[in-house]
Parts: sequence; C-alpha cells; structure tokens
Amino acid sequence: MPDKDSPHIGTRIAEERTRAHLTQRGLAGRAHVSLSILSKVESGHRPASPALIAACARALGIESSTLMGQPYTDALRVERFGAPLAAIRASLENWGDVALDEAVPPRPLAEITKDVNHLGSLRRSAAYLDVATKAPALIDELVEASHRYEGANRERAHRLLAYTYRCVHDVAHKLGHLDLGNTILARMSHSAERSDDPYMVTLTAYLRAQSCFNTGRHEVGLRLMSRSLKEVEEAAAAGEVAALCVQGNLRLRATMLAARSQDSDQAGAEWAEAYETAQRLGRDTQNYVLSFGPTNTAIHKIAMEVELGEYGTAVQSARSVRFSREFTQTYPDRVGHHFIDLSRAQLWTGDRAGSEASLHRARKAAPQQARFHPHARETVLALRRAERQSSQTLSNLAHWMGL
Repeated sequence: MPDKDSPHIGTRIAEERTRAHLTQRGLAGRAHVSLSILSKVESGHRPASPALIAACARALGIESSTLMGQPYTDALRVERFGAPLAAIRASLENWGDVALDEAVPPRPLAEITKDVNHLGSLRRSAAYLDVATKAPALIDELVEASHRYEGANRERAHRLLAYTYRCVHDVAHKLGHLDLGNTILARMSHSAERSDDPYMVTLTAYLRAQSCFNTGRHEVGLRLMSRSLKEVEEAAAAGEVAALCVQGNLRLRATMLAARSQDSDQAGAEWAEAYETAQRLGRDTQNYVLSFGPTNTAIHKIAMEVELGEYGTAVQSARSVRFSREFTQTYPDRVGHHFIDLSRAQLWTGDRAGSEASLHRARKAAPQQARFHPHARETVLALRRAERQSSQTLSNLAHWMGL
C-alpha cells in the first residue's frame, strides 16, 4: 500500500533548500514567493503550484524537474521503458551528413509516410511506450532516405524525419528525460531546416519554448513565440489553414508562458488572440504540423485559470466544455490533460471527490499520460494526505502510479 507520507514536491523543495544552506525565509526572499505559502507547501499542507515550483527551482539553481522528482525511474522500469529509451539515444547518433556504408535501403517514402502518420496518432494518444518502441527504426530509415534521395524527395524525407523527432520529443519530455529532449530538438532543427517547410522550423521553436517551463525562463519562451508569430502572420491573414493552426498554437503557448509568469493581463490577451484565430478556423482541425480549433482553445482557458490560481473560475469554466466523440478519439492526450488540470482546480476548491473523479477520467482518456504527469501524481498525494482514510479507488490509483 502506498505511504501517505511518500515524498512530494514540498519535501524535495525542503531537501534542496537545506542542501543550499537556505532557511525558508531565505528561499522565499530569493524566489520572491510567500513565506507562509512556502511553509505550507514544504509541510504538505498545500500543493505546490507550477509557478512556485519554477520560482524555487530558479532560486536554487536547479531545474523544475528535479523538484518534481522526474524521471520516475521505478515506474519507468515497471513499464519497461529502458530498452526503447536506449534505442532512441542510439538512433540519435545517426544523423547529419554521415552515410552508413552498409545501411539497409529505405522503403519508398509513401510507405514510410504511413508509419510516420501512425506514430503521430500514437503520440496524440499519449502511447509513450509504443512511440518509443517504433520510432528508432523510423529514424534510421529516414536518415538513410535523406542521404539517398535528391531534390524534393530529400526534402520530404527531412520533413518526415523532423515530425518523427517531434513525436519522440513528446515522449522524452513527458517522461522527464529533458536532456534527451534537448538532443532530439537539435536533430529536429537540423532536418526542419532542410525540409523546405517553414512550419517545421516554427514547430521546433514551439517545442523549444516548452523547455522554458522547466527552466523557468518564461520570458525566453515568450520571445520565441513572438518571433514565430511574425513569421506566420501573413499566411494566417490570408486564411491558410496550416498557418491558422500554427498561429493559434503559438498564441496558446504564449498564454501558458504568461500565466506561469503570473502575468494575467498578457495571458488573457494571448488567449483572446487564440480565440479569435479559432473562430476564424471555425472547427477543430487535425493538421500535419499542429492541430488547433475551438475545443483546444476552450480547454486552454481552464488551464490558464489554473496556472493563475483562479481555481473557482476554472471549475466554472469547465462546466461549459463538451468533448465531441471525434475529438475524444482523435486527441485523447488533450482530453486527459484537461482533466488533470481540472482535478487540480477541484482540489484547491475543496472538491476532493470531484478531483479524484477527474483523475480517473484522465486515466481513462490517456493512461500513460496520467501515470507519468507530475501534477496528476502530486494531486493524488495531496488527496491522500487530506483524507483520514483514503478510498479504495484512490489507493488503487496511487498504487497504479507507483507512488
């Protein structure tokens, strides 16, 4: 049975603070956070918000993932991620302009494309293990194709390779292997620049900004988004669907970066721009680079409100969100992430039963995402600490997460 006193983010903050020879008051001053809130977080009486985690991490000179306990080594071992992750690392050595003398000839690009598209659907399902297992062979094959083909076919091979790296980056980042994720981004950038596809280059910047959540350099991420938005502005104004999808996602990422910085004015303004783009698009659109639409924009509003600490508003906003059957089947990762965000808001508003129910819905939508998401795990620990006697379903959920 999992222990209610299992290490949580607060205990890790206290450990790192002690290691840095800082008092609570000293860390609170350096991180510009409330001493009272920091004390409650360290004692486990208050969940740590992402903004507080990022502030403490920067003040301590470490990454946020350290405070969140990522990667979750024991759980990854149980799920048998070791060999696939090692294969990914090995595949990343095969890149650039160095051709292998005895490499197996690649299949026609039309056949490879089908497998890459399937990999994309696995990514949207948050099927991390399947992506990690299938991607290394595709990477080797597409690297070889990029050497053997010329002209438009070479560019196409690089475009497919960049997208494959995008899928693998999701796995590395979500599992907490952030250094591996940075290596993947470097490989992706190399292929994106050779793909003759400006949106692949923009996608690389979009993913670069994701790492800013871990380092706490939100201003860097916002600068990246601002620059990328200028690059798609003309095509989006002309109504090009791919450009609108990219523009909307860049605005949503800027929304979350501003919210994590606790800048409610900029977060609200960025979300309003994303909403306008979603209205122009008029539908949830699955695009080859970044999918976008009204539903994704709506759930980001709730995520924004959670990051800003507006928990009651977030719960209220969630009541108007409805997922179509098509959206649920196409984007289970987004559905799962929504319920993880909602569970956090419900916990803060005292609705522990609702919080637990949302976590179960997140697990149903995207199991591996729920199991390895730090905020889902932290919410489970907070629910167990808050209950004198945990429900059997909550205990089972904690056990399943490996807490």
